[in-house]
Amino acid sequence: MEVAEAFSLISRAIDTGRQAHGYLIVGDVMGNCTELVNLVLGKLFPDGGALLAARSHPDVAWLEPQGRSRTIKVERGKEDDGPGMRDGIVEPMSVTSFGGGWKAGVISGADRMQVEAANAFLKTLEEPPPRTVFLMTTDQPDAMLPTIVSRSQRVDLPMPPGILEGDDYEEVADAFAAKDAAALAAKLAELKDGVSAEEAAFVRKAFYKTLLSFARQAMVAGKVPRYMAFRGIQAVEDAYRQSERSMNDEAVLSFMLDRIGR
Repeated sequence: MEVAEAFSLISRAIDTGRQAHGYLIVGDVMGNCTELVNLVLGKLFPDGGALLAARSHPDVAWLEPQGRSRTIKVERGKEDDGPGMRDGIVEPMSVTSFGGGWKAGVISGADRMQVEAANAFLKTLEEPPPRTVFLMTTDQPDAMLPTIVSRSQRVDLPMPPGILEGDDYEEVADAFAAKDAAALAAKLAELKDGVSAEEAAFVRKAFYKTLLSFARQAMVAGKVPRYMAFRGIQAVEDAYRQSERSMNDEAVLSFMLDRIGR
């Protein structure tokens, strides 16, 4: 469903006191998922304004993948890793509301919860404090703990197009499986050949989103240990950022494949 329809349903549920304790919002995490989260928070905290925009509202707890591993851990790690599940969501949601009303917990990229973090969150989701709502966003619901999914109301938003298709997809898949950086770089150059700079940026994004889908598939299918799957996802994301700086494509892709293979 579209964002407007999804918000209408959730808003009506809040008005009638029939809201779910947890909403699993599936779609574009940085796009329509975030749009819906912001609308729901605006409904719960109509005077939130700038505090919501700055993610500093005292009754809203935010958590997203942290650190080099880009995962959600159960405890705070090193200083640059940011909060974990316990101090980022579980503990803030257990205290009395500052404003005397709702409390909301937002988990962005919920599929990246490590097992310990997912289990810690599950306990809170199963026995939530009064007047609390959890909003989880993901584009890979199959990678989440099934019990969290089953205890949440799922909201499916349109997934934006973006990965390669047809023969292009198959060629990239074969080169990725073979860990052939030269073949991947040659295919990317072929895709960008003869298009404008603006179109080339879209092509490059689709190329790396395709690689990212392969890394995520490995995690969902359980083909590699979860920590290795997360490392592969991070390697692809880092390679995409490096490619934005006009670095040599083959060098970037070679380094990416090397990190995935370790």
